[in-house]
Amino acid sequence: MDFLSTHQAEILDREKDNQRFAHLYGFGNYWVAFEHSAYQLCRLFSRSETSIIRFVTYPFPVVMAAVTDAELHAYSRRHILRIAEPDYRVLTTEELPFERYREWHRVEVEELI
Repeated sequence: MDFLSTHQAEILDREKDNQRFAHLYGFGNYWVAFEHSAYQLCRLFSRSETSIIRFVTYPFPVVMAAVTDAELHAYSRRHILRIAEPDYRVLTTEELPFERYREWHRVEVEELI
C-alpha cells in the first residue's frame, strides 16, 4: 500500500489516456494493473482477479486487476514484453474503444462495491 500511496498520481496519469498498453507492477508473487491496464489484463488473462481501491485524493473508485507471476511468466514466453523491468512490465495490447472500457469499469465497480 505504501507503493500505491507514493505512486498514485503517476499511475493514474499513466492510465488517463491509455488504450494500447497494460502497465503492470510487481507485488511479491503477483502483478497488478489499474484502470485501463486492468481492463486489458482481464481481457488477456481470464483468471485475473479484480478489486476496488479508493484513494483519499481521487474522487472515483479505481479498479485493480491481478495475475500471478507464473501466469505472466507463461504469457511472456509467447509474447514480447514492451518493458521488462524487475518490478514493472508493459504489455502491448489491442487498442479498444473507450466505451468498452467504460462499460467494463461500471460493471466491475457495481459488482465489487
